[in-house]
Amino acid sequence: DMPPAELNTAVFESEAREAAAGIAGVSVHSIVGDGLLEHGLRGLHAVGRTAMVAPRLVVLEYTPAGAAGAPIALIGKGLVYDTGGLSLKIVGDRMLTMKCDMGGAAAVLGAFLALAKTGVQRKIVAALAMAENAIGPDAYRPDDVIELHSGKTMEVNNTDAEGRICMADAASYVA
Repeated sequence: DMPPAELNTAVFESEAREAAAGIAGVSVHSIVGDGLLEHGLRGLHAVGRTAMVAPRLVVLEYTPAGAAGAPIALIGKGLVYDTGGLSLKIVGDRMLTMKCDMGGAAAVLGAFLALAKTGVQRKIVAALAMAENAIGPDAYRPDDVIELHSGKTMEVNNTDAEGRICMADAASYVA
């Protein structure tokens, strides 16, 4: 519930790392900014590339000794603020509460931590797709065509559909 001027993607990642610190079997890594391009995460990069703080995919892994069964994957949308991008939310007060657009990633982080702390005997991977859907000179645009991590291309019709773009990249990366 931090104000959007305080909770950017770097702070959110730091909070996630701090919350996971010291839990046995947990590791955390992230892919940040132009590193997303190197990993084929062009959708997540496009959504957050014009923000003042770089977009990122934060991946938490819990691997307990003696893990059995198929891994569990959790994917969370972490839009720290959503203006709608160039498809700006201009009607009434539609931009109010958009600091909550990171609630999916916060819930996934909470679920991941609960599972890891209770010692569930399955490998768990949580991917938090973090970005700010801002406007600026490098913003992605309606009519842009973006090749996602999966190799599929998509044409952007509305930049306020950023969550689907970020989640598609995160899900493909984890798979």
